[in-house]
Amino acid sequence: MTNNVYINRRKKLLEMMDDGIAIIASATYAHKSNDTEFPFRQNSNFRYLTGLNEADSALILSKKGGVEKQIIFVRPKDEIAEMWAGKRLGPVKASELLGTDEGYSIEELDKKLEELLPGHKSLYVHLSERTDIADKARKIAASLFHKKRAQQELPPDTFKNVGHLIEKMRFIKDETEIATMREAMIVTDRAHRAAMALARPGATEQEVNALMTYLFMKGPSQGSAYDNIIAGGNNANCLHYIKNDEVLNEGDLILIDAGSELNGYATDITRTFPVSGTYTGIQKEVYNIVLESQLAAIELSKPGNNATILHNKVSEILTQGLIDLKVLEGSVSSNIEQANHRKYFPHGTGHWLGLDVHDQNPYLIEGTKDPMTFTKGCIFTIEPGLYFNNEFSNIPEDLKGIGIRIEDNILITDDGYENLSHMIPKTVEEVEEACAKDVKEFLL
Repeated sequence: MTNNVYINRRKKLLEMMDDGIAIIASATYAHKSNDTEFPFRQNSNFRYLTGLNEADSALILSKKGGVEKQIIFVRPKDEIAEMWAGKRLGPVKASELLGTDEGYSIEELDKKLEELLPGHKSLYVHLSERTDIADKARKIAASLFHKKRAQQELPPDTFKNVGHLIEKMRFIKDETEIATMREAMIVTDRAHRAAMALARPGATEQEVNALMTYLFMKGPSQGSAYDNIIAGGNNANCLHYIKNDEVLNEGDLILIDAGSELNGYATDITRTFPVSGTYTGIQKEVYNIVLESQLAAIELSKPGNNATILHNKVSEILTQGLIDLKVLEGSVSSNIEQANHRKYFPHGTGHWLGLDVHDQNPYLIEGTKDPMTFTKGCIFTIEPGLYFNNEFSNIPEDLKGIGIRIEDNILITDDGYENLSHMIPKTVEEVEEACAKDVKEFLL
């Protein structure tokens, strides 16, 4: 993305603010053990506004009396530290590259906040991320009330959630963001096809995971958007199964929920396919019920609709399927009213997607519980599933151990949708054909 993209985003955020000052902090390194750390992952809101991938940084946006100012705080240049852990931009270079009005060392943040806070009506901080920065700013604002200032300007006395404003901006993707996610999907498609070709009785979840991780890292993506779920057999009935260490057995299904990440943008795809390459009769029956519900929800994906409409349609179809499978008795409406289907379909139908795998809360309308309306440029997942744990009683024996989820990534267009993951095998015929491929073609 060009620097103008980030500059314009910051200007738009300033337009959304009342007279006030906003502090958006970067992520920090997370301690792993002794003197090692987990791989660094930038805070999504900070990255969205700056494109900067350095830790221990902060962006301040000021709007006071019609005057706007953008200030970046980053780690200072340090020859010894850079020798060990890599180059730092430093305040001067960071301000120049980002196009901010000023740049300072992060070590000066407290002092500069004392200078900057007075005269602003509101203090915008993220109320659920980097609470250390939010608390620090609040304490400094409170302390300033007790200090006599020559200019007689009071610090902010109202605190607002800047995260809510940024997430509203992130809800609609621009063409560059969409192009990035399309490119990441090419890698995700290849990795899922490779997994279908590799999986076989006697192989392990770990082998499949290693292959997909390799292909995600090979690029052009930069790795997995989240911990891959490689769940053979009954493991698929643990929704967030990430042990990925068991043997794949003949006659079982394998559920894979995995997506690549490119420049911070995630893909999130689930496919469920037969370890032996061919679905059994009952597996195919359950699979097609889930697929029918997913296709129906995709067809409802258009401007003006919302996630609740899709979820209700999926619930109706899955509940009818559960009745047909002799798992439930009675009418569709009565079973839904009593939430009987939730034992077998316990999660939602989808979520927003972008810089975060779960990009925003789907109920974003402030002060209400109303779902966000689909709008051109928003991207979300559709991922219905049915799960029949081995330990469930009172279900047909041949259903036990089956767990099926199918997930695609959907972009809302002017008058409908585009399935960004349409190329990844999904019908029974497409999946079985992909399972028959030679995995060697994916290693070239």
